[in-house]
Amino acid sequence: MLTALPASAADGELSITGPESAKVELDDHGKRDHLHGPLPLVISNTSPTRVTPVLAAYLDATGGEHDEVCTRTGAVTASESGPASEAGRARALGGNEARAVVIDLVVPEQCVGREGTLVVSAPNTPPATTRFTLTRGAEHEPKYTAALLTAAVLALLVCLLMAVPATFFGKPRDDWERAPLDIDSPWSVKDSWLTNITALGAVVGTILSTTGFLTDWLPGVDLGRFLGMNLLYGGLILFAPIIYSASCYWGWPEEKDEKGKVTRSFKPVAHGWGLVVAAYATLFGVFGQLATIVVLVVSAAADQWTKWALYVLVAVAAFFVGLYSLRFVRGALAAPPTDGITSSTGQRSAVL
Repeated sequence: MLTALPASAADGELSITGPESAKVELDDHGKRDHLHGPLPLVISNTSPTRVTPVLAAYLDATGGEHDEVCTRTGAVTASESGPASEAGRARALGGNEARAVVIDLVVPEQCVGREGTLVVSAPNTPPATTRFTLTRGAEHEPKYTAALLTAAVLALLVCLLMAVPATFFGKPRDDWERAPLDIDSPWSVKDSWLTNITALGAVVGTILSTTGFLTDWLPGVDLGRFLGMNLLYGGLILFAPIIYSASCYWGWPEEKDEKGKVTRSFKPVAHGWGLVVAAYATLFGVFGQLATIVVLVVSAAADQWTKWALYVLVAVAAFFVGLYSLRFVRGALAAPPTDGITSSTGQRSAVL
C-alpha cells in the first residue's frame, strides 16, 4: 500500500511517497563488514523553489548488544543511486517537481533485521520521513534448495543400502520388491515413533517461526520460506503411511500358529517395494528437517562454538535415524528362518 507522507500539514513543501514500511534487502558491499540495499521512493517538491534534498537515515534502538554500533550518528549512509551520487544527498528537485528515486542505504552487517527512519530535508524546508526494515538479500538467505537436495540424496543413499545383497543387518531375499512381507499390521501414523517425532518437529518449527522466537537468533531472515519448507517435510512424513498402505493388498494369506496349524485370516499383505518407498519418504522428511536446521544455523547470529555444537547434534541425529531405518527395513526384507522352527512375527509392525 502506498502512502504520501507530507513534511508538514501547513507547508507541505517536501513529501515522500512509498510503502508504509518498506523492506530493504541487503547484499554485499565493497566496504568491509557493511551491506547495502535499495529503497525506492518518490520525492515531491511542491514549492516553486529548486531544492537539493539532504538524506539521513537512523536505526531504532532494540536494547541489544549492537545498539552502540547501529544507533550512532552516521552508522547508516544514505545516497541516491546513480553515477553522480553524493553521500547524504539526492539530486536537486525543481519547483513543483516529483521524481522516482532509489536511495542506496549502507549499513553495518550486525544491524540486519532492524527498523529505521529515512529523513529527507532541505534548507528552510520541514523534513519528510518514511520507515523501512532491513532484511537479508537473496544471497544471504538460508540455502533451502541445497538442504532439500542434500536430504533427497542422503535418503536415497540409505534406501539403496537397504537393498544391497549383503549379510549386514540381515540379507534381503532375492525377490524382496514383490514378495509378501512377514509382518502383522500395516503402517499407521499412531504406531510410528519416527513419524510422530518428526511430525511434532514440524509443528514445533511452525510455532517457533510464527511466534517470533527465531527472529532474534536469525535477524533479517524471512522465516516464511522456513515455515513453508518445514510444513512440506512434515506433510511428506505423514504421507509415508499412505504410500505403504497403497502397496498392500487385502487377502487371506496362510499362517501357522504355535502348534504348526495352518490358518487363514483376512488382513493386509505388504510388499517390499512399498516399505522401501515409504521409508524413503520418511527419511526425506527427517533429513529435510535436519538439513533445514543446518542452513538456518549457518545464517544465524550465533558464535562458532554454538554453531558447531548444533552441527554435531544434527549429524548424530541423522546417523541414528539412518541406522535405525536401515536395520529395520533390511530385517523386514529378509527371508523368514528355514531351520524347521515355526516362526512368528508376534506383534511386530511394519512402521518406522
